[in-house]
Amino acid sequence: MPTPPENPIPLASVVAQLERRVTVLTRLTAGMSLAGLIGLISAFARPSNHAALTSLPKDSVLVLRALSIVDARGVERVRIAAPLPDPIMLGRRYDRGDPVSGILIFDGEGNERGGYITDEERNAALTLDEINRAAIHIGTNDRGEAHFSLSNGRGGYAIFGMRPTGTFLALDGKNVATVPDSVAAGR
Repeated sequence: MPTPPENPIPLASVVAQLERRVTVLTRLTAGMSLAGLIGLISAFARPSNHAALTSLPKDSVLVLRALSIVDARGVERVRIAAPLPDPIMLGRRYDRGDPVSGILIFDGEGNERGGYITDEERNAALTLDEINRAAIHIGTNDRGEAHFSLSNGRGGYAIFGMRPTGTFLALDGKNVATVPDSVAAGR
């Protein structure tokens, strides 16, 4: 039968020594990872490395579902995504309705303030928003309609648009002018 060692090392001492080694290895690994990341970023950020970037194969593609750009305080200012999240206004998320994809811009408080989007119905829109509404909206679809609208936040709005059937102007919900396509074409 084996005899126990004369001066056994206390288990607590062994655990403490192993914990110190794990801490040192963790810090070393984190430091090396950070150094590698900084090196990679600086390699691509250097103007002298432009030739290396342009020598990438022409079919190189970066595929993402979303890209978020934040400011120095960590506030999201730009989001490119497919699909985009529902809007945030004054710290509260609202239902967008239908899914959209594209680019959104946000103010310094994180409120959605506009963007360029497309939807599942093949519509496209460019908006500049006040909080909770599109103040300027330019939209089009694939069926021959395009429109430009302005709203003042008090219920007033103006829409100028063109459809395959003609041109129209509406102010505060009232159709002010309609020019049928046959008249506009001189028929």
